[in-house]
Amino acid sequence: MTVEILFNELGLYYGDHGNVAYLSKCLENAKFIYTGNKDVPAFAERKVDLVYLGSLSENKQLIAIDRLKKYKEVIRQRIEENVIFLFTGNAMEILGNYIETENNERIQCLGLYDFCSRRDINRRNNYLFLGKYNDLDIVGNKSQYSLCYGNFDKPFIKVTKGMGNNADDEYEGIHDHNLFATYLLGPFLVLNPLFTEIIIRMIDPQSELAFKDEIIKAYNKRVEQMNNPKLVYTLHEH
Repeated sequence: MTVEILFNELGLYYGDHGNVAYLSKCLENAKFIYTGNKDVPAFAERKVDLVYLGSLSENKQLIAIDRLKKYKEVIRQRIEENVIFLFTGNAMEILGNYIETENNERIQCLGLYDFCSRRDINRRNNYLFLGKYNDLDIVGNKSQYSLCYGNFDKPFIKVTKGMGNNADDEYEGIHDHNLFATYLLGPFLVLNPLFTEIIIRMIDPQSELAFKDEIIKAYNKRVEQMNNPKLVYTLHEH
């Protein structure tokens, strides 16, 4: 079992490092590879079980795009081979066609999926989020400068409360084979242990959630709170 953490030194902002810490507790027998931004990714040389990329600053995002462009077709191949990919926060933007900045500049991305991200660095959008992946409740929050527009024909989460890829989209993220991309932060895997259980059992059917009773109790409480109609879900900061 091999888990690859991409560009750990560039980011894992907004608590995304908790995703890595929790995975290491749930998959104690797995080999974790921490690929630096100047290293050849392990997934490019052999098939690994899971590849994770978390949130980045806007400048570090440019480095990640530059490093991954040469592996675009390998990533596409690995997705077809059902390797698990998890992209959280603005790492999702890297998978699209381009990022359009507030100055109308276009940053070309991998172009694996037909969407673009429109960034306004002067406006950060913060959201609490509740949605459904199949019949499973998904909770979390977002903190982003960009909204995404385009062809999301392979959506991940149906929005219950909060915002999707943009204000008019009832879905959030991308789900293609075993690739999951979402703007949700949090850390996402800690906040959503039942989803995490699905992921880790794809890798090791005998694996168990770390701190299972406590983390599911906290998740159930969080879902209950997020269903409170008095809770404010959207906040715009200028």
